[in-house]
Amino acid sequence: MTDHADLLVELGCEELPPKTLHALASAFFENSCKGLADAGVPFDRQKSRLFYTPRRMAFRLAGVAASQADQVIDRKGPAVSAAFDADGKPTAAALGFARSVGREVEDLERQRSDKGEWLFCRIEKPGKALSDVLFPVLDKALSALPVAKPMRWSDHDFSFVRPVHWLLVIHGDDIVPGSLLGLAAGRETQGHRIHSPGPHALATAADYEPVLKKAFVLADPAERQQRTKEQAEAAGLKAGGHTRITDALLEEVSNILEWPAAILCSFERSFLEVPPEALVASMEDHQKFFPVLDSGEGELTGYFVAMANLDSTNPGAVKEGFERVIRPRLADARFFWDQDRKTPLESRQAALDSVLFQKKLGSIGDKSKRLAALSTDFAEFIGADSATVSRAALLCKCDLLTQMVGEFPELQGTMGAHYAAHDGEPSAVSTAIGEHYLPRYSGDRLPDSMAGSILAIADRLDSLLGVFAAGLKPTGNKDPFALRRAALGVARILVAGRFAISIDQLLHFTAQQLESKLPVSSECFDSARTFLLDRLRHFYSEQDVPTSVINAVFAAPVTTLTDLDSRIHSVAAFMARDEAEALVAANKRIGNILRTSEETVLEEIDSKLVKIEEERTLFDEVQKLERELKPLFDDARYDEALGLMASLKDTVESFFDQVMVMDENPAIRQNRLALLKRLKALFDRVADLAVAS
Repeated sequence: MTDHADLLVELGCEELPPKTLHALASAFFENSCKGLADAGVPFDRQKSRLFYTPRRMAFRLAGVAASQADQVIDRKGPAVSAAFDADGKPTAAALGFARSVGREVEDLERQRSDKGEWLFCRIEKPGKALSDVLFPVLDKALSALPVAKPMRWSDHDFSFVRPVHWLLVIHGDDIVPGSLLGLAAGRETQGHRIHSPGPHALATAADYEPVLKKAFVLADPAERQQRTKEQAEAAGLKAGGHTRITDALLEEVSNILEWPAAILCSFERSFLEVPPEALVASMEDHQKFFPVLDSGEGELTGYFVAMANLDSTNPGAVKEGFERVIRPRLADARFFWDQDRKTPLESRQAALDSVLFQKKLGSIGDKSKRLAALSTDFAEFIGADSATVSRAALLCKCDLLTQMVGEFPELQGTMGAHYAAHDGEPSAVSTAIGEHYLPRYSGDRLPDSMAGSILAIADRLDSLLGVFAAGLKPTGNKDPFALRRAALGVARILVAGRFAISIDQLLHFTAQQLESKLPVSSECFDSARTFLLDRLRHFYSEQDVPTSVINAVFAAPVTTLTDLDSRIHSVAAFMARDEAEALVAANKRIGNILRTSEETVLEEIDSKLVKIEEERTLFDEVQKLERELKPLFDDARYDEALGLMASLKDTVESFFDQVMVMDENPAIRQNRLALLKRLKALFDRVADLAVAS
């Protein structure tokens, strides 16, 4: 076995679950890398590669040493004075140390330092061979995989996510002897089930991709995904449109293929009478097909792209098979659409009373009534159309009882909008119903309409504060009501919509509606408020806003999130300016003086006690600044406000150079502290700049 060579490990399995394939293979790779590194086996992590297909998980580590690095271990024993008695005979301490290092006492060395003389032993430990180290590492790596439901097969006493059929382990051009999951390591891999069945021997680890490619297997997931995408797009162009390809579906489809081959298929255009979202869900979620949209408005055509796992000699038959499979699915969607429209949404409202939302918070019907009242309060407060949001709130959960949403839960809200439009509801009502679940996930679009935004906020706040009041707030990784996502959704909508309403006011409205079911304590109110703001902190952090800026702005009083957002961006921009450092320093100095003062600082400044010229100058500047800043604060023009505050740099520096704040005269001292307090209050209206450095 060569000293350093590439190490290839492949575990051949029955079809692995596509949605978790990437996570499983990546964890196997990372766990193995960590295990070998911890075991002291050198390799080049940067040049190493991960591979996986539905039938295999594999990795190739670059430049792996044939053994662990040799170790030199220096062991320090007892002091010589304690190691030998008066007659020079070894004591129990010396004998014990010799035994622990596998030496005789007379073979031990002595080492002197400024603290005395000690027994000493240098042990040279040769590294273990790769074959002795690797398989325990691989076994541990597999045991640590996130497998929810492991399987057993044959009469083995071990388990894995799927039965394992072959094990390939080669270092350079040599097999690494050993076994894993009951299989002996070899140099053979398996090709495509149809195009190239049977074993394929590898001469070296570097042969992996070319050998498999000749055997109709693309082991590189990125290459396989790219081929899937290119072929699906080409098929859509052939139909005169473009293929709808989501990242999630592309990854899942490429994880069920080893040799992607696109097949352009079609269905009867009469199905296009069904709402497009239902047809897309049938194709994407149930069958893993890619819909083809027209090149103009982006509407559905009668075409879709299916991916075969082989180059068929009879593609027409494969096409007919895919079309035969999709037809009943689309027929089901049309049946649900036709049946659901026979019962108006409003007629389903009473039945929501029998659908439980949460034990302490009542039914979905109870929630709908709370949403109607809460949305009305919110709308009236900001001067929006309360009738629209109230009507939308009463109907927005009714589609939960339809057959279509029962089959496709992800279409809740979307189908409600279609059914509301069919029932003759105003377009503003149906739009709000369709938008009130937005955003559904991080990065999703926000509601476009005012009514949709109000209803989306109300729905989330009712869940957030209600679940907190029920004592079920998220802990660790447990968030069964998706409150973290809900809180972030509220914050994003409020900021994007520039709503002039405070978090406290919104939570107060929400608490009022919950009162009949579950009173909200002040502790619960504060906890929910903090939770919501923490999610907004996280959001800004993900937007690469510096943590110091986030902390500075959140340290100042938070009113509306619109105002907070303006301050975040203004402070972030200001901190890049040259004058920021001086303003931060002044803020820190003033804050330290006020914080260390043991006196209660007065609110008013007595102008008669302002004697020193630099003190008078600062006093006049603060009064002037208060007048000039008020309209800037009112209009959230914080960029200009910070620039004005920065203009005080020289005045503040002169004040501290010439004025003793902590004067012996209590009245003068209080007056100067009051002046600094007034100045600090102006700074704090934007942010606590003392923590923004």
